[in-house]
Amino acid sequence: MNEDKRLSPLAAEMVAGLSAFCDALEAGEPVGKRFTVRTVSLDIHPKPYGPDDVKEVRRRLGASQALLAEFLGVSVKTLRSWEQGSRPVPMIACRYLDDLVAYPQLWIERVKVTTNQD
Repeated sequence: MNEDKRLSPLAAEMVAGLSAFCDALEAGEPVGKRFTVRTVSLDIHPKPYGPDDVKEVRRRLGASQALLAEFLGVSVKTLRSWEQGSRPVPMIACRYLDDLVAYPQLWIERVKVTTNQD
């Protein structure tokens, strides 16, 4: 291919690999016999957080509502509604809260960076 001369060596290798993969698919060849095929499954089910759970995470981190809300990317009103039980905590926020509980270093490092920028 003339276009290969304009590609970096890595890009040319990628194009060649994809071309070989396409050829195998078109020929009806089982790709698992010619290429490495991996199946990954994740079993990540966050713990549901109720009002007391959110308050406990905030207490463990020593954070105000405003600081934790900013850290999570939500409004203080939203965080307050989670703590009062008037709104459920979305699963994505639960996953992040799980990470903060399991790895408080995430909080420590990020808050340190934030406070040093002022």
